[in-house]
Formats: sequence, C-alpha cells, structure tokens
Amino acid sequence: MATQLSPLACVNDRTPRIPFNVPRHILLVVLCACFALLTLAFPVSRAFFRVEVSYNEGWNIYNAKTLVDHQLLYPVAYGWRSVNYPMLSFAIVAQLHQVTHDYLFTARMMSLIGLAGSSFLVGAIVRRLGASRQAAVLAGFFCVGMFATDADVYVGSDDPQMFAQIFFLAGLLLYLWRRSSGFAIAGAALLFVVGGSIKHNPIDFPLAVLIDLALVAPRRAMWFSLCGLSLAATSVALNIHFGGPYCIVQLTSPRSWQLSKAGGDMVTMMGPLLLPFVAAICMAYVARKDAKRRIATILLATSMLVGGYFGGGRGVSYNAFFSALLAIAILCGLAWDRLWKMMESETAGVIGDYSRRPGLGFAPAIFFAWLAIPWLLVPAINSGFDRNKWDPMRRMQETKLAERRFDHETAVLRNLYGPALCESLLRCYYAGKPYEVDPFNATRLIRFGKIDAKPIIEDLRLHRYAAVQLDSPIQQERHSDRFDPAVEAAIEQNYVPVLTNADGEIYVPRTVPLACCGRTATADSSAALRNDKQNGGRTSPRAEAGPPPLPKDDKPFSRGGD
Repeated sequence: MATQLSPLACVNDRTPRIPFNVPRHILLVVLCACFALLTLAFPVSRAFFRVEVSYNEGWNIYNAKTLVDHQLLYPVAYGWRSVNYPMLSFAIVAQLHQVTHDYLFTARMMSLIGLAGSSFLVGAIVRRLGASRQAAVLAGFFCVGMFATDADVYVGSDDPQMFAQIFFLAGLLLYLWRRSSGFAIAGAALLFVVGGSIKHNPIDFPLAVLIDLALVAPRRAMWFSLCGLSLAATSVALNIHFGGPYCIVQLTSPRSWQLSKAGGDMVTMMGPLLLPFVAAICMAYVARKDAKRRIATILLATSMLVGGYFGGGRGVSYNAFFSALLAIAILCGLAWDRLWKMMESETAGVIGDYSRRPGLGFAPAIFFAWLAIPWLLVPAINSGFDRNKWDPMRRMQETKLAERRFDHETAVLRNLYGPALCESLLRCYYAGKPYEVDPFNATRLIRFGKIDAKPIIEDLRLHRYAAVQLDSPIQQERHSDRFDPAVEAAIEQNYVPVLTNADGEIYVPRTVPLACCGRTATADSSAALRNDKQNGGRTSPRAEAGPPPLPKDDKPFSRGGD
C-alpha cells in the first residue's frame, strides 16, 4: 500500500536546505569584535582630552622635552630628576613632536597604535601556531578587549609599554616563521632589543624563545644569545653616548621589593580575568609537549615569573603583567581552535556546525561576555557603585569636567610666577613650569640614602617655590610614595592651600603676595582663598579669566563636541 504524503511534506522535501553553518561562523566573529570595540570606545575617546590619565604622563613629556632641548637624560648618578627608562621612546616622541607639535597627543597615539599592532600580531601568532583564521581573529579582538577592560588606564595613555609590545610580538612571530633560520633568529633578537630599548621590562619574550631553542637546538640557542647580547650591548652604548654617562646607574637604581605587592598586583590583574586565565593554564598544559605550540606555554610561565619579579617593586604597577595578558590571548585562541577541531571530528569535518554542542561552539562568546566583569562590575564594586566611576557615559561626562578642572588648575599655577613643586608633572608642564623635581623617584632615592632631603626642605622653608601642587590634601599624602614625610611636614608648615577640588590641592607660601590674587596669603586669609567643591572652585577674578596659553610648542587637542 503506497504511503500518502501531504502536499506540505512534498514542498519541504523539495525545498533546499539553507546552509546556516557559515553565517553562524561569521556571526560569532562579528558579535565578539563589536563587543571588543565597544569596550575600547571610552579609552580611545579619553585620549583626546587634556586630562591626566596616568601619573607618568607628565614625567614622560618632560623627558622627551629634555632631548628636544639637547640636554642629557642621565647626567648624574642620583639627583632630583631620574630616568629609569631607556631613551628610545623619548627620542621617538621628540622626533614626532616636530610634526605634531604636541608631546601628549603624540605619545597617546603611539599607545593606541601599540594596542592595535599588538592585537594584530597576537592573531598572526595564533595563526602561525596552526590555528584557524577564525580563532586568530577572535584572539586578536580578545586581546583588545582584555586591555580595554582590565588595563584601560594604559590604553591611550602616555606610557611606552604598549608601543614596545609591537616589537616583542614581532620578534616572536619572526622566530615562529623561521625557527631553523639563523637570519630569522638574529632578526628576532634585533626586534627584542629594539623593544627593550623602548621599555626594558618585557624580557619574558626573549627568555621564552631562548628556553624553546635550548630544548630543541642548543647551537641555535647559543647563536640567539650571542646576537641578543651583542645587540643589547650596542643599545646600552648608544644610550650612554646620547643619553649620558649614568644610564645604567639610573636604570638599575634601588627599589624596595615586597612579595605581598607582587601577589596583590597579580590578583588585581588576573582576578577579574579568572575564566580566561584558567583556560590559558589548561591549554598551556595541553600544549606543553607539542613542539610547535610549546612556545605559548613557555611564554605564559616566563611572563608570570618576570611579571611577579618586577611587580613586587615599589612604584611598579600591574603593567608588569601585560606580557601575561598577551600570552593568555594567544592560548585562548589556541584553545578555541582545539575545541572546534574536536567538534569537527564529530560532525564529519563541517566547519562551524555547532548543532550537537552549541554551547561549546560559541565558547568564545562566553569569554568575551566575561570581560564585562573587569569592564563594569569590578569598577562598580570598588567605587561603591558610583556611576561616575564605571558607567562609560558618566565617565565621559566626568572626563569633560576633569578637563575643565585641569585647565583651571594650570591657570592658577601659571599665574603664580616662579617655579612650582608638582606631584602632577603634567599640570606643571602645561603651566609652563620648569622641571626641577621628580617627586616619586626623588623620594625613593631619599629613602635609600642616595640624596639628602635637606635642600628641598630649605627651599620650602624659604618659599623658593611659588606653588606646591598635590593630588590630594596633605593629610592624605602621608600615605603615598610621592613625597618624603619631612618634605610633607615642610609643606604643611610653610604653605597654605588656595585651591581644592576633586583632583587635588594647590598650596602657596604663607605671608607672600599672590600674583594671581593680588593679596597676601596668611593662615587667616587662606580660608577665604581656599577653593572647595561647594564654592565652585573660584579662586580669583584673574584665575577665573580662563586657562593660560599652552606651551608654545603645543597645540590643544582637536575633538568633536565639548
């Protein structure tokens, strides 16, 4: 008896099946990429505002300006100004400044270029290690997302490490491209030395290559070591010749170290990224016996060890673990690729067929969604759910207000004629003040007995500084590393605050006429002059007139809107 089929069934049998595999395949990449770029929106926008993103921005500008003024970076072993970075990053900014005429904008664009280049190279490395294009692209965007959420202070900031990462990753990629070639190994060593001449901390990359070579080809490891040491010696010689005779002394100046600080920075960096971190460790364990992919395992191990060593130093931030973030992005890309290949073997090799295990197929989306924890949740908890600290739109509004406060503070400083002692060197630079004291490094050298605090205390007692700028009231500064307690006591005894806002305070000498106010600051009159959050930050008619002109060689940032 013939089987009767309904007309609808016949139509369905004749209708061709739509291949959803490829669209799902592409949709995953598009969604993850859009999320990563969304997290990047605020740090990139902030880079165009005249605000202090990180403490070192003013310090980096003054060092680049030192080269422009044809002065030495390392003229003495220990002084009130120290440079514990190699000089190449300052030299690059100094040269580009001739085109842009803006130190801060130039360095911040270099940071953004560094992040874009690092993410591209992470994807290229994942691809070179045998992963699919999809895994490589996702690894690159995941790198963007991790830095934009867990280390956003360094994205679009005047700090050379992002830019240096390009050369370390390029060296690793060149090594993976031709491991057996002596020329490629020498080229990788050259790129590592160039990166180390910009920022010397990420030695975990050459260390990982050296270990990998030692396991398979000791002779090539010796060649890599010879090339690296020769090129590094050349770099040191150039730093001494162009930077000054005490380059090595300043780069290796003493710094206290604490295991608890190293552990704390590691938790700060890796805690919000627990899922990617654990996944990277698991993939590192799987890849440890794979001769092709073992380098990723070694890089994670060396980056954690080197990051812990540098991270324990006083004054070193969590950027010591940036190489570990790069290793995590690489290992996550390899893990996703391994997962998909296991699924392809179950689905007869159909790429992107997630029908049997859809949750595993879209595993990268879970990792990208996890980035919401360091992006929104952790800042919200740390700030007591203050929306100005975690909501991207509120943070942008707060940045606009911070720029206005910044301009007002520099106006006050500029109108106080004479040198200033600034905790925020960026404010001193835009106020046109000479660079005399590097607060953090000077305090560190005072504590190690390398320099004496008496000269600066005497200068404060004699009111030789027209102003003292602090990032917080003097009572709170006692818990910071920026000024020695004896210096803080001299400030409190000889200076009075005339401006206070959300970003700090400005102090002027007692019983000295103020150029900006046309009156004398005494212990009694300081209360009338003092600016706080309630009175709108008004100090004097002259200070209210607007921000002073920028330094002659700088242009204001151009951006849309207010």
